[in-house]
Amino acid sequence: MAGTWWVLTGATEASHQKEEHGTASHEVAMAPGAPIEEASEDANLIEFPKNRWESGSIVVEPVKSQQFSKRIEVTGKIAINEDRLAHIFPLAEGVVDEVRVHLGDRVKKGDVLAIVQSREVGQAKLQLYQDRLKRDQVAAQDKWTQQIVTNVQELIRMIRDEADVAEIEEKFTGKPIGEYRNQLLTAYIGKHTHQQTVKRLSPLTDSGAVSGKQLIEAQSQWNTARATLQSLVEQIQQESVQEGMRSSHAVKEMETRVAVDEAALKVLGFHDAELDKINPMVQGEAVSHMPIMAPFDGTIISKDVVLAERVGTDSQIFSVADLTSVWVTADIYEGQLPLLDQVRGKTIQLQSDAWPGRTFDAKVFYTGDLVDPDSRTITLRAIADNKDAALKPGMFVHVLFPTGSLDQVVQVPADALQDFEGRSFVFVYAGGDTFEARDVVVGRRTDKVVEIVKGLKNGEEIVVHGGFALKSKMLASLLEE
Repeated sequence: MAGTWWVLTGATEASHQKEEHGTASHEVAMAPGAPIEEASEDANLIEFPKNRWESGSIVVEPVKSQQFSKRIEVTGKIAINEDRLAHIFPLAEGVVDEVRVHLGDRVKKGDVLAIVQSREVGQAKLQLYQDRLKRDQVAAQDKWTQQIVTNVQELIRMIRDEADVAEIEEKFTGKPIGEYRNQLLTAYIGKHTHQQTVKRLSPLTDSGAVSGKQLIEAQSQWNTARATLQSLVEQIQQESVQEGMRSSHAVKEMETRVAVDEAALKVLGFHDAELDKINPMVQGEAVSHMPIMAPFDGTIISKDVVLAERVGTDSQIFSVADLTSVWVTADIYEGQLPLLDQVRGKTIQLQSDAWPGRTFDAKVFYTGDLVDPDSRTITLRAIADNKDAALKPGMFVHVLFPTGSLDQVVQVPADALQDFEGRSFVFVYAGGDTFEARDVVVGRRTDKVVEIVKGLKNGEEIVVHGGFALKSKMLASLLEE
């Protein structure tokens, strides 16, 4: 009798559904050799009083058409964010003088992890200190030289303007001119003296008091003094300019040497504030200390150094990782490659057996370019926030990919679908105390919802919870018959 009821219901519903939906890709499967017999019209109806719905946990809701969303799950693994991972090597050879951190310590950017005593660093700092002293000395000398050059140029200008000797001496009293003062003034006074002699003798020669020979000798001496002064002025003017240029070049040369010294120490990890404090008379042997500092906020995940150990540029002594974000890697098989186009640049979800009921978000930033020849997979990478450190590198997780279509389809909760003897049905509320057990053709499934291809219309009311009570009564009725 039970087989008879199911065949009748299926046949009736198949005809009804064909009228509603036309041709469809899914058909109700009929058991091979199942007998086709007629049954009563009410064989698919179940009476269940409303006053017992609550005790039977029966919940009735309307069927809804909406976009079908299904999740595909693959296994993933938590890994360190390689963009926030640093393997730390000392930048110069030396002996470890102090170790300030331990494995697992949280550090801030700039924190000193260890101190290495390095001869190379000490020599570089001493060289910088010495060159700075020499630069300051040369700079002071240059300031004095440039003042002399300026004064010499001004003195030459006054000489050319035939200024009075007394005026010249008054103007340059206390001003640096160097050896040029005596040379220029001696020549200028000699030229001025011979000039005055010629002026004094000229009237006397006209009156016959002085011979013409004396005047000619005086004029000759004046011309000689004037030529000597002119030559000296040109020479000193050129020499003073060159001296000023040499002095300026010496300053630039020392500034360059100091800059090179500073750059060499900055390559070793020192900053301007540290370089400004270099003073061997104050620091003593600490001048050779090279601090090893954290490059960013993170956690010490490896420590391979001990006190008094000799280390070099090829010695990894620490690894620091910023674990506030982690990478998620998952291997996607060739058959699942369309997933990559759907999730590229989007957010996926993670679940871990260590944290039941909790879901983590991760943003996909790389969907692979090469298929692994052995596993035939492409590696996907995503980044997840991990400020609470719940995700540990090396942990396995479930990676959930949302998939679905934009079409509106009829779907019901998974608990609403009933199965019996290989057939699927739902309980449709027919009004009052009556329910109809109606065959349906199912499509896609998830752990929460089922797509209904045939058998239901949008808006029909069905039992979404408590169907077990109705199914039990239905089976009891069939057995009685």
